[in-house]
Amino acid sequence: MRQRQALTVPRMVVALTALLLAASPGPAPLSFAEALALAERAPLPAATARAVVSQRAEASRVSSLSNPQLVVEPGWRRSATAGSGPDLRVGVAQPFHLSGLGAARGEAVRWETQALSQEARAALLARRLSIAEAWLSLWAAEQAQARAAEEVRLAGAFREVVESAAALGAATKLDVAEAATYVAEARLTELDVQGVAAARRAELSRQVGALQAVPVTAAGPLPEVALPAESRWTALREQAANLPEVTARRSQARAERARADEAKAARGLQLQLGVAALREYDGAVGGVATVGLTPPVFDHAERERSTLLANAARLEGEGQEAAAAAASGLALAFHEVEHSHEVVEVLRGTLLPGAEEAARLGELLFRAADTTVLEVVRLRRALTHARIRLGQALADEALARMRARLLIDALEASAP
Repeated sequence: MRQRQALTVPRMVVALTALLLAASPGPAPLSFAEALALAERAPLPAATARAVVSQRAEASRVSSLSNPQLVVEPGWRRSATAGSGPDLRVGVAQPFHLSGLGAARGEAVRWETQALSQEARAALLARRLSIAEAWLSLWAAEQAQARAAEEVRLAGAFREVVESAAALGAATKLDVAEAATYVAEARLTELDVQGVAAARRAELSRQVGALQAVPVTAAGPLPEVALPAESRWTALREQAANLPEVTARRSQARAERARADEAKAARGLQLQLGVAALREYDGAVGGVATVGLTPPVFDHAERERSTLLANAARLEGEGQEAAAAAASGLALAFHEVEHSHEVVEVLRGTLLPGAEEAARLGELLFRAADTTVLEVVRLRRALTHARIRLGQALADEALARMRARLLIDALEASAP
């Protein structure tokens, strides 16, 4: 009962979040955890999950026996001595495959179920990665939008200072024109990042499976992701072949070969046992036993096996390609964790403090008539660019860590 309640709570949260997204007239705040929880409700992951349930339900009822055959043979016979009358023969026969069809069918079903289950896991993992990227991209775009709006406000205030200085004769018309140009360029930057944010919102709506673009905003802080120690990364890279995309291809190949074995067993040696009841035209009744044997002389299911084995060979090649891609992808994910962290450290520890100090000193020098408007504009643009770049770098670092975490979780779930 406690386990059922534990499973119900996340589903209620996901359902409530989806309802709020659909019903909210304005931008709906969506945290990273809420967005990631919606992955299971997206059309493709949800459909593959239902497919697994449906396949398992039907597979559990698969029989190892073929259907019996019922034969009814009505007739009419006439004899000079006994007269005439109807004949009737009713029989039932049950075929038995002596070539292991039941075991081959069970093996095929097992691999089909495993392949479909791995496909469902791969679809869910891919959607979680896509949603994580979409949410973090939206977060970075909204941070850039906020920084651009702040820059527009500061540019307007700076233009007023320059105009006041020009009225007092402390600034030239060129200075006023440069300050006005700075305001216009800041506004254009704001419009650009607004367009980017709108595109990111539409992408996040698509990834969570909304039937139409839902206005959302990336609410809450960036996700905090814990990763294993770097000493374990090499061992994890060696396990990349256990990721769902790879195991799905391998299971599909095994399923195709199992289906080929099933087709061959279905054309194997077959024994038919049956009984028949007789009623002859003269009123006599009786019964007979029937025995039939179908040897695999000509047809060994070559037609069916040729296609199945060809598909198996192709899927095995795809599995090898997927394994190589998974290994390189996991290695790249670990590299991105380190690289993105270094970028954030440089931006936050060196570039941004330097840009802030330079912009502050530049404005002080301008007020003291020791520098030009153009130099102040250049320093402020550099500061805005550094702030926007830091927001993007923070999102990139969070995405790198989340991507590595999701891949590691998928590996651990696939561990024997």
